[in-house]
Amino acid sequence: MNWLKQLFSRRRLYDQLDQEMALHLEQRIEELTASGMTEREATAAARREFGNVGMVKETVPVAWGWRWLEDLFGDLRFGVRMLRKNAGFTAVAILMLALGIGANTAIFTIFDAVLLESLPVREPSRLVLFSDDLSEGSYRGDPPSNRWDAFSTEVSDYIRKQPLPFESLAAFRSGEDTVTARLADSPSASGLAERALVHLVSGNYFSTMGVDSVMGRTLSPEDDRPNAPPVAVASYCYWKQRLHGDPTVIGKIAYLNGSAFTIVGVTPPEFFGERIRRSPDFWTPLVFQPQIELLPSYLERTDEYWLLLMGRLSPGATRAQAQAATTAALQQFLMNKEGSKLTDALQRDIARSHVELVDGAGGISWLRFEYSQPLHILLAVVAMVLLIACANVGNLLLSRSAIRQTEISVRLALGGSRLRLIRQLLTESILLATLGATCGLLLAHWAVNVLFTLVAGNSPMKPHLNALVLAFTIVITMIAGILFGLAPAFSAGRADLATSLKAGVRGVTGDRRKVGVAHSLIVAQIAISLVLLVGANLLARSLLNLEKQPLGFDQSHVLLVGVSPRMADYKPENVAELYRKLYERLNTLPGVRTATLARYSPMSGSSSTDNISIQGHADKPGEDLSAENILVGPSYAETMGMTLLQGREIGLPDAPGASKVAMVNEAFVRAYFPGESPLGHHFDVGKPKNTGEYEIVGVLRDAQFHDVKGKIRPMVFPAILQDTSQTALSGGVILRTTGDPTSMAATVRQAVAEVDPNLPVTGTRTLTNQIAATFDVERVAAELVSFFGGLALLLACVGLYGVFMQGVSRRTNEIGVRMALGAQGRDILWMVLRHTITLLVTGLAIGIPVALTATRLVKSQLYDVGAADALSFIIAALILVSVAIFAGLLPARRAAAVDPVVALRYE
Repeated sequence: MNWLKQLFSRRRLYDQLDQEMALHLEQRIEELTASGMTEREATAAARREFGNVGMVKETVPVAWGWRWLEDLFGDLRFGVRMLRKNAGFTAVAILMLALGIGANTAIFTIFDAVLLESLPVREPSRLVLFSDDLSEGSYRGDPPSNRWDAFSTEVSDYIRKQPLPFESLAAFRSGEDTVTARLADSPSASGLAERALVHLVSGNYFSTMGVDSVMGRTLSPEDDRPNAPPVAVASYCYWKQRLHGDPTVIGKIAYLNGSAFTIVGVTPPEFFGERIRRSPDFWTPLVFQPQIELLPSYLERTDEYWLLLMGRLSPGATRAQAQAATTAALQQFLMNKEGSKLTDALQRDIARSHVELVDGAGGISWLRFEYSQPLHILLAVVAMVLLIACANVGNLLLSRSAIRQTEISVRLALGGSRLRLIRQLLTESILLATLGATCGLLLAHWAVNVLFTLVAGNSPMKPHLNALVLAFTIVITMIAGILFGLAPAFSAGRADLATSLKAGVRGVTGDRRKVGVAHSLIVAQIAISLVLLVGANLLARSLLNLEKQPLGFDQSHVLLVGVSPRMADYKPENVAELYRKLYERLNTLPGVRTATLARYSPMSGSSSTDNISIQGHADKPGEDLSAENILVGPSYAETMGMTLLQGREIGLPDAPGASKVAMVNEAFVRAYFPGESPLGHHFDVGKPKNTGEYEIVGVLRDAQFHDVKGKIRPMVFPAILQDTSQTALSGGVILRTTGDPTSMAATVRQAVAEVDPNLPVTGTRTLTNQIAATFDVERVAAELVSFFGGLALLLACVGLYGVFMQGVSRRTNEIGVRMALGAQGRDILWMVLRHTITLLVTGLAIGIPVALTATRLVKSQLYDVGAADALSFIIAALILVSVAIFAGLLPARRAAAVDPVVALRYE
């Protein structure tokens, strides 16, 4: 161990050098210069004389690796002591870095959870989806002519039986179903009925997903055969919360919509299905679709496209191979189905039919679809915040390197190389960054939960600091340490020995080169801050435009009440009487101006589009004859606050037995009756019947029922009291109140129970809240970009203040001379402010072109405001100018208050 002691003793002797050695070196250089040597020659001679001071000759041969390790430990030990010695500087630098690195870590953690996290299943990388489209439900009609996203039972069964490069291929309903659930001895027992979500899946769904049960078993292919006993698998959450973690639950009966299902298993706690959202309560086989949905069976229908497919690739198979093989199988099925009816035209259509497999590892995620671009933008924003933090710490290190100039000069004088010196300073920078990252991780651990609640509070994919996040933090820590350490390190490495020794002893705090670097960093901070402020302004103004956009209806004082006649065992032929009673009872409630019924409400996420045929309309080649179809009750336009442009509203007389009527919107008139009145014309819904089933009796002004940014499609509003199809069982209640609609919720529930105590109320919500929820993505993006923009502005303000305050301290002697020669306080004030304005103008001149380029990246996130919106740039510039002037004013006032007598003695 003696040789290790000798190695480390050299580092201790180096660290003990102080100002006294600097004085001896300077005196010797002056003596040699006085004897006739040039300054350069004197410096070299002094270095030779003092070169062995503090050196310990190695008596033991040392391998290169141990020498490197010895240097590294020495650098780290010395860096820790220097940071501890300058506690104030260290605390400020760590705080800035913690904010920058913590913000990056927090946003990347959310980025990872929302966009990168895989499903909690076995080998998720082998999963492929036939579609990751967010839409749910089904459609009826002709098969797709191009890409196949949804499948009928017939097509699904055919493809799943083919020898394709899949280990297994599962089918599932394209959404969950809400049912009544009761655990009791019989469906009529007194056990409390609750609502539950049921997901219909094929028997091999769990084996394809790669999920086992924690209790009992999962579904098997035998469970999905006709005449198989009804079974269900419960989710862990439902078992824990609703079934109270009953360990004997396996084998018990759950009555789902009145049908008895035996619980055969419980899923793992982390499993929630293929969609990234709340887990279904039960999974049941597809064969029980009629019992679960209380609808006619889809199992034999060849025109009902209600299934999605997910496959697990065979070992060694690629997605491209599976896609080509599945497309070939699909085309073969279509040709076999046509048989002798196959024509050249049909063959060309079949040749265009194909499937497009997508990566299934991440499942189907609304969050990924909606937040992909906002999260990429936020990553760029927090990266800019980190750059500003690095610039601030870089300026701090520049100032500190000026104070340490004597120490640096002594090291150079004793034979230390400039490269070795740069390495030492970079080691200190990276050590400082590591401390900042440690504090940043603690900050991120707290912030990530708050931020994730804003972005996706109900998502089952919870953010956590996993290996990928930690690797990301390590990388940005190293980058940050190098970024803010380069300028001070290279500045110190260029130090002139003789000049530095003399200046160091006299206490000069810096030189013009360091000042220039510091000012360059300030200009960069101003430019970056402008980019962030412009982005925040654009997103905020876009959100404001969205919220103020006229939607075509009055959303105030409207209460939405969900009811489910299907769950109360109503049939299409008798539901009209229920709706009539609800309409009459609710319109008599105190505080209700008017009430109506509708299949769904605006911005609810629901939609229904059907093919239509119009009597007397000449179809054009390739024309899209379709319209959105919303069943509505009497007084619909009045209750919704929509404008009736022509004709009349649907009323109570439009009941079963009367001629079927419907209203249409302006878009429908523009598409199919340009330049003429549609009143009195007839149309059919579904396949062409040429019967003219519905008469158009009214025209409503266009209203936006879905995406505010989207185009309004043609819409028809048939009378719900006249509909005898299954869709009539999906109605809801809409009320316009005189006061706060939320205060009417209990009264409305009681009134519904008076009409039918068995009719379940599935929820209440105000239309205002429902519409506001559609802007959540834009609101969160605007809030977070504004927050981080404000943080960047604060850091830039601190940097401006610090640099200008240091500048005043450095020029104290000069200021004293100016004041002694007659300069007034206002002259000194203007001198400092002029410097502030110069840097500000330079930063703005650089930042505006950069912002013009950067805002193009958020163009798709904006609504009714351009990426180069002048007002947003002006507002951002004014904010930045105000903050910068304020930051420069404080040092300027201090400079103007300098006492000339004190300043002239200042060193």
